[in-house]
Amino acid sequence: MTEILKLNEISPLVKEVFKDKYQLVAETASPAGIMVRSFNMHEYTPADSVLCVGRAGAGTNNIPVEEYAKKGIVVFNTPGANANAVKELVIVAMLLCARKVAQGVNWANGLSDGEKTVAEQVEKGKKAFGGTEITGKTLGVYGLGAIGKKVAFAAKALGMEIIGFDPYLPESAKGEFDGMTITDSKEKLFAESDYITFHVPLTPETKGLVNADTIATMKDGVKIVNCARGELVDNAAIIAACESGKVGAYATDFPNAAIVNKTGIVCIPHLGASTEEAEDNCAVMAANQMVDYIENGNIVNSVNFPKIVAEKGAARTLVLYGGDVSGAITKAVVGVKATITSGTKKNFGAMMIDTDEPLSADVLKAINAIDGVIKVRTF
Repeated sequence: MTEILKLNEISPLVKEVFKDKYQLVAETASPAGIMVRSFNMHEYTPADSVLCVGRAGAGTNNIPVEEYAKKGIVVFNTPGANANAVKELVIVAMLLCARKVAQGVNWANGLSDGEKTVAEQVEKGKKAFGGTEITGKTLGVYGLGAIGKKVAFAAKALGMEIIGFDPYLPESAKGEFDGMTITDSKEKLFAESDYITFHVPLTPETKGLVNADTIATMKDGVKIVNCARGELVDNAAIIAACESGKVGAYATDFPNAAIVNKTGIVCIPHLGASTEEAEDNCAVMAANQMVDYIENGNIVNSVNFPKIVAEKGAARTLVLYGGDVSGAITKAVVGVKATITSGTKKNFGAMMIDTDEPLSADVLKAINAIDGVIKVRTF
C-alpha cells in the first residue's frame, strides 16, 4: 500500500479518496507524498521517494516551493476549498469593526453583582460600546479571486455598496459583478471605501500594501479587514493610524506581538479556515490532486509546476524540467508516434508524452541526459 505522510492532523475524509490503495501515516521512511497544513517545511528534508506535497489550504508560505521544484516535487494547494469559511470570517471581522462587540463582551465578562446588579451595570455602561451599521456603507474588495468574490456578493446581500479591484481579473469576468463597481484604480478604492478588505497573496509587490502613504489616501475613520496575510499591513503604520483615529478599526486574522492589545485593533487568532467544513474540503481536494498526479501524472493546482492534464494513453511518460529545454525533450522522441502535452510556470515546465507503447530504454536515457531535466516518470 502506498504511504502518504501527514505532518499535521488531516481530515479523516481523505480515506474516501485513498481507499485501499493509500495509507495516511504519521511516520514512514519512504512516502510517495506528504500532506500538510501549517507545518513549517523550510527546515524539513523530504525523503527521496516523495513525488508531491499536498497543502490542505491555499497559502504555501510554509513550503519552499522553488526548492522542491528543483527536486521534482510537485506542490499542490487547494484554492477555493476554504473560501466560504474565510468569507464568513471576513463578515464577522467587518461587524467587529463596526460594533465594539469584542470589547463589550470582555467588559461584560468582568462584571459581578455588587452595589449595582450586573443588569444595572450593563444598562449604564453599554454606551461605551456603541457602533455603526454596515448597511449602506461602501466596501472596497481588493482582490476578486475565490474569496474576494464571495465576500463581495455576501456584503452586497447585506446592503453594502461594493467597489472591487483586481488587476488580474479578466474583462470577461467583470460582468459577474452586477450592481457593483469594478475599478482599475486601487486609488479609487482606497479613497471611496468606508471598509476595505484584502484578498491577495503575499508577494514583494503586496508586502506592506497598507502603509502610511496608502492610509493617508483613505477616508477618515476607514475600517480595514485583513484575513489574507499579516504582512500586507505595516504594523507601525496601522498602530499609529488607529491611535490617531484615521483608521476607525483594524481587524486581522494574523496577530503578532506588535499589534495585540493596541487601540482600535481586533486580533482574531487565525481562524479563517478553522471550520470543520473547510478542513474537510481542503483535505479531500488535496488528496484527489495527489492521487491523480501519482497515478496519472496530471497536475492541477500546483504552485511550482504548470497545470497539465490530458487523457491518458496506453503508455505515458512525464518529464519535469527547469529552464528552456522542451525542444530538446521533443527532439529526443522524434520518430515516436506520440501525443505531447506541455506547459511552463515561471522557471519550470512539465511535459506529458503519451504513446501506444512505452518509450524505449534508449529514449528514456536520452531524455534523462538532457541538462535541465529534473525527473522522468513512466506510467
